[in-house]
Amino acid sequence: MRRLSIGLAAALMVTVVAGAGPLQAKAAKEAKLTEKQLEEARTFMVNNAIFTLFHEAGHMLISEFGLPVLGREEDAVDALSSILLLEADVEELDVAMQDAADGWFLSDEAREEDLNETDFLDTHGLDRQRAYAIVCMMVGADAKYFENFADSLDFPRERREECEGEYQHAKDSWFSLLAQHQAEEGKGKPLNVSYEPADNPDVQIFADMLKEASVLELVSEGIGTSYKFDDGIKLTAKSCGVVNAFWNPQTREITYCYELAVQHLMLIDGYFKREKVQN
Repeated sequence: MRRLSIGLAAALMVTVVAGAGPLQAKAAKEAKLTEKQLEEARTFMVNNAIFTLFHEAGHMLISEFGLPVLGREEDAVDALSSILLLEADVEELDVAMQDAADGWFLSDEAREEDLNETDFLDTHGLDRQRAYAIVCMMVGADAKYFENFADSLDFPRERREECEGEYQHAKDSWFSLLAQHQAEEGKGKPLNVSYEPADNPDVQIFADMLKEASVLELVSEGIGTSYKFDDGIKLTAKSCGVVNAFWNPQTREITYCYELAVQHLMLIDGYFKREKVQN
Protein backbone atom coordinates (compact mmCIF):
# COMPACT_ATOMS: atom_id res chain seq x y z
CA MET A 1 0.00 0.00 0.00
CA ARG A 2 1.35 3.44 -0.92
CA ARG A 3 2.29 5.73 1.93
CA LEU A 4 0.14 8.68 2.94
CA SER A 5 2.05 11.94 2.54
CA ILE A 6 3.82 12.89 5.75
CA GLY A 7 2.51 16.45 5.41
CA LEU A 8 -1.17 15.52 5.37
CA ALA A 9 -0.77 12.87 8.07
CA ALA A 10 1.06 15.26 10.41
CA ALA A 11 -1.39 18.08 9.79
CA LEU A 12 -4.36 15.84 10.52
CA MET A 13 -2.67 14.70 13.71
CA VAL A 14 -2.40 18.31 14.87
CA THR A 15 -6.04 18.88 13.96
CA VAL A 16 -7.16 16.05 16.23
CA VAL A 17 -4.83 16.85 19.12
CA ALA A 18 -5.06 20.66 19.11
CA GLY A 19 -8.28 21.32 17.22
CA ALA A 20 -8.86 24.35 15.01
CA GLY A 21 -6.69 27.35 15.74
CA PRO A 22 -3.13 28.64 15.26
CA LEU A 23 -1.52 25.21 15.47
CA GLN A 24 -3.84 23.83 12.79
CA ALA A 25 -3.11 26.81 10.56
CA LYS A 26 0.64 26.26 11.01
CA ALA A 27 0.35 22.53 10.29
CA ALA A 28 -1.71 23.20 7.17
CA LYS A 29 0.89 25.66 5.92
CA GLU A 30 3.74 23.20 6.49
CA ALA A 31 1.78 20.50 4.67
CA LYS A 32 1.20 23.00 1.82
CA LEU A 33 -2.54 22.62 2.31
CA THR A 34 -5.25 25.03 3.37
CA GLU A 35 -7.16 24.59 6.60
CA LYS A 36 -10.23 23.99 4.44
CA GLN A 37 -8.45 21.14 2.67
CA LEU A 38 -7.50 19.57 5.99
CA GLU A 39 -11.11 19.59 7.09
CA GLU A 40 -12.20 18.28 3.69
CA ALA A 41 -9.74 15.38 4.03
CA ARG A 42 -11.02 14.46 7.48
CA THR A 43 -14.67 14.69 6.38
CA PHE A 44 -13.97 12.71 3.21
CA MET A 45 -12.40 9.88 5.22
CA VAL A 46 -15.24 9.79 7.76
CA ASN A 47 -17.99 9.98 5.13
CA ASN A 48 -16.53 7.16 3.07
CA ALA A 49 -16.32 5.07 6.24
CA ILE A 50 -20.01 5.78 6.87
CA PHE A 51 -21.02 4.67 3.37
CA THR A 52 -18.84 1.57 3.62
CA LEU A 53 -20.38 0.62 6.95
CA PHE A 54 -23.90 1.08 5.62
CA HIS A 55 -22.93 -1.07 2.64
CA GLU A 56 -21.79 -3.86 4.97
CA ALA A 57 -24.94 -3.35 7.04
CA GLY A 58 -26.85 -4.07 3.83
CA HIS A 59 -25.13 -7.46 3.62
CA MET A 60 -26.02 -7.95 7.29
CA LEU A 61 -29.71 -7.25 6.68
CA ILE A 62 -29.82 -9.70 3.77
CA SER A 63 -28.01 -12.37 5.78
CA GLU A 64 -29.83 -11.97 9.09
CA PHE A 65 -33.34 -11.86 7.62
CA GLY A 66 -32.83 -14.17 4.64
CA LEU A 67 -33.87 -11.49 2.16
CA PRO A 68 -34.04 -12.53 -1.50
CA VAL A 69 -31.62 -10.84 -3.89
CA LEU A 70 -32.21 -10.90 -7.63
CA GLY A 71 -28.98 -10.11 -9.42
CA ARG A 72 -25.52 -9.40 -8.06
CA GLU A 73 -25.62 -8.85 -4.31
CA GLU A 74 -22.91 -6.19 -4.31
CA ASP A 75 -24.93 -4.02 -6.69
CA ALA A 76 -28.08 -4.61 -4.67
CA VAL A 77 -26.35 -3.67 -1.43
CA ASP A 78 -24.92 -0.47 -2.95
CA ALA A 79 -28.51 0.48 -3.80
CA LEU A 80 -29.82 -0.52 -0.37
CA SER A 81 -27.14 1.41 1.53
CA SER A 82 -27.81 4.45 -0.65
CA ILE A 83 -31.53 4.25 0.07
CA LEU A 84 -31.01 3.90 3.82
CA LEU A 85 -28.74 6.95 3.88
CA LEU A 86 -30.89 9.08 1.59
CA GLU A 87 -34.18 8.24 3.28
CA ALA A 88 -32.73 9.27 6.65
CA ASP A 89 -33.16 12.83 5.28
CA VAL A 90 -30.16 14.14 7.22
CA GLU A 91 -27.98 16.72 5.49
CA GLU A 92 -24.72 15.26 6.83
CA LEU A 93 -25.62 11.88 5.34
CA ASP A 94 -26.48 13.51 2.01
CA VAL A 95 -22.97 14.98 2.03
CA ALA A 96 -21.63 11.51 2.86
CA MET A 97 -23.31 10.20 -0.28
CA GLN A 98 -21.52 12.81 -2.39
CA ASP A 99 -18.18 11.95 -0.79
CA ALA A 100 -18.82 8.25 -1.38
CA ALA A 101 -19.41 8.87 -5.09
CA ASP A 102 -16.28 11.04 -5.23
CA GLY A 103 -14.41 8.26 -3.45
CA TRP A 104 -15.16 5.81 -6.24
CA PHE A 105 -14.35 8.39 -8.92
CA LEU A 106 -10.98 9.10 -7.28
CA SER A 107 -10.30 5.38 -6.87
CA ASP A 108 -10.87 4.95 -10.60
CA GLU A 109 -8.57 7.87 -11.43
CA ALA A 110 -5.85 6.52 -9.13
CA ARG A 111 -5.75 3.17 -10.93
CA GLU A 112 -2.18 2.55 -12.02
CA GLU A 113 -2.83 -0.39 -14.33
CA ASP A 114 -5.21 -0.99 -17.21
CA LEU A 115 -8.33 -3.05 -16.62
CA ASN A 116 -7.94 -6.79 -17.14
CA GLU A 117 -10.24 -9.80 -17.22
CA THR A 118 -10.10 -10.17 -13.43
CA ASP A 119 -11.67 -6.73 -12.99
CA PHE A 120 -14.65 -7.70 -15.13
CA LEU A 121 -15.07 -10.99 -13.24
CA ASP A 122 -15.15 -9.35 -9.80
CA THR A 123 -18.25 -9.52 -7.61
CA HIS A 124 -18.20 -5.71 -7.44
CA GLY A 125 -18.84 -3.34 -10.32
CA LEU A 126 -16.02 -1.19 -11.64
CA ASP A 127 -15.21 1.81 -9.47
CA ARG A 128 -16.55 4.32 -11.97
CA GLN A 129 -19.72 2.29 -12.47
CA ARG A 130 -20.31 2.24 -8.72
CA ALA A 131 -19.78 6.00 -8.57
CA TYR A 132 -22.36 6.71 -11.25
CA ALA A 133 -24.81 4.23 -9.72
CA ILE A 134 -24.59 6.16 -6.43
CA VAL A 135 -25.15 9.44 -8.27
CA CYS A 136 -28.20 7.90 -9.94
CA MET A 137 -29.61 7.01 -6.52
CA MET A 138 -28.95 10.55 -5.32
CA VAL A 139 -30.69 12.37 -8.17
CA GLY A 140 -33.43 9.75 -8.14
CA ALA A 141 -34.14 10.57 -4.51
CA ASP A 142 -33.93 14.36 -4.83
CA ALA A 143 -32.98 15.77 -8.22
CA LYS A 144 -33.18 19.37 -7.04
CA TYR A 145 -31.02 18.96 -3.93
CA PHE A 146 -28.27 17.10 -5.81
CA GLU A 147 -28.55 19.15 -9.02
CA ASN A 148 -25.28 21.04 -8.58
CA PHE A 149 -23.37 17.86 -7.81
CA ALA A 150 -24.83 16.10 -10.85
CA ASP A 151 -24.10 19.15 -13.02
CA SER A 152 -20.45 19.09 -11.91
CA LEU A 153 -20.24 15.57 -13.37
CA ASP A 154 -22.14 16.44 -16.57
CA PHE A 155 -24.61 13.74 -15.57
CA PRO A 156 -27.11 13.63 -18.49
CA ARG A 157 -30.56 15.13 -17.91
CA GLU A 158 -32.31 12.23 -19.61
CA ARG A 159 -30.50 9.77 -17.33
CA ARG A 160 -31.60 11.75 -14.27
CA GLU A 161 -35.23 11.28 -15.28
CA GLU A 162 -34.70 7.53 -15.57
CA CYS A 163 -32.99 7.48 -12.16
CA GLU A 164 -36.11 8.87 -10.48
CA GLY A 165 -38.14 5.83 -11.48
CA GLU A 166 -35.29 3.44 -10.72
CA TYR A 167 -34.83 4.88 -7.25
CA GLN A 168 -38.53 4.71 -6.41
CA HIS A 169 -38.75 1.12 -7.60
CA ALA A 170 -35.66 0.07 -5.63
CA LYS A 171 -36.86 1.88 -2.50
CA ASP A 172 -40.33 0.32 -2.65
CA SER A 173 -38.86 -3.14 -3.24
CA TRP A 174 -36.37 -2.98 -0.36
CA PHE A 175 -38.75 -1.43 2.13
CA SER A 176 -41.45 -3.98 1.33
CA LEU A 177 -38.96 -6.76 2.11
CA LEU A 178 -37.77 -5.07 5.30
CA ALA A 179 -41.20 -4.05 6.62
CA GLN A 180 -41.88 -7.25 8.56
CA HIS A 181 -38.47 -7.03 10.24
CA GLN A 182 -38.83 -3.49 11.54
CA ALA A 183 -38.72 -3.10 15.29
CA GLU A 184 -41.50 -1.31 17.11
CA GLU A 185 -40.55 2.19 18.12
CA GLY A 186 -38.38 2.14 21.22
CA LYS A 187 -37.93 -1.64 21.20
CA GLY A 188 -34.92 -1.98 18.90
CA LYS A 189 -31.50 -2.53 20.45
CA PRO A 190 -28.18 -0.95 19.44
CA LEU A 191 -25.50 -3.31 18.19
CA ASN A 192 -22.24 -4.02 20.04
CA VAL A 193 -19.55 -1.49 19.07
CA SER A 194 -15.78 -1.85 19.47
CA TYR A 195 -12.85 0.31 18.31
CA GLU A 196 -9.69 -1.75 18.69
CA PRO A 197 -6.29 -0.03 18.98
CA ALA A 198 -4.46 0.28 15.66
CA ASP A 199 -1.37 -1.88 15.32
CA ASN A 200 0.57 1.11 13.98
CA PRO A 201 0.96 4.38 15.90
CA ASP A 202 0.80 6.32 12.62
CA VAL A 203 -2.63 4.85 11.94
CA GLN A 204 -3.99 5.33 15.46
CA ILE A 205 -4.66 9.01 14.83
CA PHE A 206 -7.07 8.07 12.03
CA ALA A 207 -8.66 5.41 14.20
CA ASP A 208 -9.23 8.13 16.78
CA MET A 209 -10.87 10.33 14.13
CA LEU A 210 -13.32 7.57 13.25
CA LYS A 211 -14.12 7.00 16.92
CA GLU A 212 -14.56 10.72 17.51
CA ALA A 213 -17.00 10.81 14.58
CA SER A 214 -18.91 7.81 16.04
CA VAL A 215 -19.08 6.04 12.69
CA LEU A 216 -19.86 2.64 14.23
CA GLU A 217 -22.48 4.14 16.53
CA LEU A 218 -24.21 5.66 13.52
CA VAL A 219 -24.86 2.16 12.17
CA SER A 220 -25.60 0.73 15.60
CA GLU A 221 -28.21 3.36 16.37
CA GLY A 222 -29.47 4.00 12.85
CA ILE A 223 -29.92 0.39 11.73
CA GLY A 224 -29.50 -1.70 14.86
CA THR A 225 -32.37 -0.05 16.68
CA SER A 226 -34.60 -0.01 13.60
CA TYR A 227 -34.85 -3.75 13.01
CA LYS A 228 -35.52 -6.90 15.02
CA PHE A 229 -32.04 -8.41 15.19
CA ASP A 230 -31.16 -11.23 17.54
CA ASP A 231 -28.59 -10.25 20.16
CA GLY A 232 -24.90 -10.73 19.49
CA ILE A 233 -24.13 -8.73 16.33
CA LYS A 234 -20.83 -6.86 16.56
CA LEU A 235 -19.47 -3.78 14.79
CA THR A 236 -15.68 -3.63 14.97
CA ALA A 237 -13.07 -1.18 13.71
CA LYS A 238 -9.56 -2.61 13.72
CA SER A 239 -6.26 -3.05 11.89
CA CYS A 240 -6.56 -5.92 9.42
CA GLY A 241 -3.33 -5.81 7.44
CA VAL A 242 -5.36 -5.28 4.26
CA VAL A 243 -7.62 -2.58 2.81
CA ASN A 244 -11.07 -4.01 3.45
CA ALA A 245 -14.42 -3.97 5.22
CA PHE A 246 -16.69 -6.99 5.44
CA TRP A 247 -19.66 -8.71 7.04
CA ASN A 248 -19.01 -12.21 8.39
CA PRO A 249 -22.30 -14.13 8.71
CA GLN A 250 -20.66 -16.91 10.77
CA THR A 251 -19.39 -14.61 13.51
CA ARG A 252 -22.17 -12.07 12.87
CA GLU A 253 -19.72 -9.21 12.76
CA ILE A 254 -19.12 -6.17 10.56
CA THR A 255 -15.43 -5.29 10.43
CA TYR A 256 -14.11 -1.96 9.20
CA CYS A 257 -10.34 -1.98 8.60
CA TYR A 258 -8.37 1.15 9.46
CA GLU A 259 -6.33 0.55 6.31
CA LEU A 260 -9.40 1.56 4.30
CA ALA A 261 -9.46 4.94 6.05
CA VAL A 262 -5.81 5.45 5.12
CA GLN A 263 -6.59 4.56 1.50
CA HIS A 264 -9.33 7.18 1.34
CA LEU A 265 -6.96 9.78 2.77
CA MET A 266 -4.39 8.85 0.11
CA LEU A 267 -7.04 9.32 -2.58
CA ILE A 268 -7.93 12.84 -1.52
CA ASP A 269 -4.27 13.66 -0.85
CA GLY A 270 -3.56 12.73 -4.47
CA TYR A 271 -6.50 14.84 -5.61
CA PHE A 272 -5.16 17.89 -3.76
CA LYS A 273 -1.74 17.40 -5.35
CA ARG A 274 -3.16 17.09 -8.87
CA GLU A 275 -5.35 20.12 -8.32
CA LYS A 276 -2.32 22.15 -7.21
CA VAL A 277 -0.33 21.17 -10.31
CA GLN A 278 -3.23 22.07 -12.61
CA ASN A 279 -3.60 25.48 -10.96
